[in-house]
Amino acid sequence: MAPQAVADAYEARGYDFIAFTDHDYLMKPACENLYNNVKSDLIIFTGIELTVFFKGYLHVNRIHGEKEELYILNHLGEYGLPIEQVLERIEAVSEMYPLDAVEITSKGFRDSEFEIPEIEYPKIASDDLHAIVGIGRAWIEVDAPKKDRDSIIRAVKHGDFWNCFL
Repeated sequence: MAPQAVADAYEARGYDFIAFTDHDYLMKPACENLYNNVKSDLIIFTGIELTVFFKGYLHVNRIHGEKEELYILNHLGEYGLPIEQVLERIEAVSEMYPLDAVEITSKGFRDSEFEIPEIEYPKIASDDLHAIVGIGRAWIEVDAPKKDRDSIIRAVKHGDFWNCFL
């Protein structure tokens, strides 16, 4: 879907903000212009889904605010690993990036096996849109003092949000 169509679909469903990230190997030099040209009342974040290699590949979202950045280890359930190996990879990624949260959904479906105290990071839900049918499977609601990108990022970093699932 084109970025404008994505923003329109989320706005029509009552969302306040979205994050546009794509895989680093798919990003084109002018893609930032596509996101900057989106017309919407949504708060729009941009970023990149980094491919990180540690005993295989992992995906880490780096999402930009005005001054803040948010790093999320994505879709833990899609790696097909036992919890001990997931914990090892979380530790490895935290040494490479200032990890702020982990995603506990796979394409919007809840992976409750990762909602454990051994994972000491805020656990975030996302629908990780790949098609229009995926919109709204999972999302977060944020308790932020202001509605701007940096306030939302700080709230996520501090765990001041709650996960929602259909």
